[in-house]
Amino acid sequence: MYSTLPTGRCQPPPRSVAEVRLMARFRAMPPDKPKVGETRASEPQTCGDIAQRDVIPPIHPGTDMARYERLGQVKIRGVSRRFSEPALLTARRLRCRMPEPAVSTDLDSTGRIARYVAMEAQRTGELNYKKIFRRAAVDRYLKHQSRRFTIRTMRTLQGQLYEAGRVVHPQEFPRRQALQAPHVRRTGAASLTEIDDAYALAPTLPSALGRQLMVLLDLCYGAGARAADLKVLRGTSILETTWDTEPVAVVYLPNLAGGSRQVPVADREISERLIKLAASHGSRYLFASADGEVERNAANRVSERLTSRGLKPLSATALRNRWLVELATRVPAALMLQLADVETAQILSDQRDNLPHYDLMLAIALTKESL
Repeated sequence: MYSTLPTGRCQPPPRSVAEVRLMARFRAMPPDKPKVGETRASEPQTCGDIAQRDVIPPIHPGTDMARYERLGQVKIRGVSRRFSEPALLTARRLRCRMPEPAVSTDLDSTGRIARYVAMEAQRTGELNYKKIFRRAAVDRYLKHQSRRFTIRTMRTLQGQLYEAGRVVHPQEFPRRQALQAPHVRRTGAASLTEIDDAYALAPTLPSALGRQLMVLLDLCYGAGARAADLKVLRGTSILETTWDTEPVAVVYLPNLAGGSRQVPVADREISERLIKLAASHGSRYLFASADGEVERNAANRVSERLTSRGLKPLSATALRNRWLVELATRVPAALMLQLADVETAQILSDQRDNLPHYDLMLAIALTKESL
């Protein structure tokens, strides 16, 4: 029952001592404050409405403010006006902590992130970026959106939301581990017939092309040079030595470690040609064009010129692989790795069909000789 005062206004009945103390206790409690680094987008309202406490991320100290301002042009529609502005602030601040792509991509990603934040806040009734970017919440949203968009669009959206989630909860959105690239079978070894035909063809070609073809054959098939080596080899890269009174050309080739390796040429005729070539060129490039410079992708240019004449092209890699196959049948594996400048024998595995098969007795004889 309410008592009536002379003024005519109603007053509530007297409260008990316990109620008065309880009310005093709650009036003394300070209002909730955001944690350090977080921002409240709006303060509690008490005019009969539910209190709104929107927690959005702080502006990172390293934020590019020009980028931040540029992202301010993003707008979202179809969501509650109550959450649209804090959602846009959240998206802009998170995007500025991610690598900057093209402007159009940056704007698109910001808009999609902001829409997600607003829709999730609308669903739960609060905007707290730490809760919104939990993995379960993001995946729930993606599952719902998958009914509306294509697989390609969903992959893009997932990448954008996961990238934002990784900023907030990196442990819940680990980066995708790159899968090991599938092994690609290497270029096959040139056949001996192809090599013999190329040697026979070289003298019949115009002098410049014929000379380059001969140098390509002698260096790649005779010494295992890579196509890239042809750009740096000079006459001084070839030295002469002897073995049992027979001249042997030793080619100094670059290795992948930044140094060089010495590769002796087993074939006598190739050795003699390379020794003469070195003597005639001195410090000049072995594969130089008329102006004395080496063309970029010089080995490919030789194949292109052969093709333009209706002839079969010749690959420097295929020639080197034939050299590797023949070398593997003559020297220990350790020496093959050293001369070829490779770390594994995978290249031989790819050429398995070109390698000989040893019967049991020959295998026994070879293993016994090595002891």
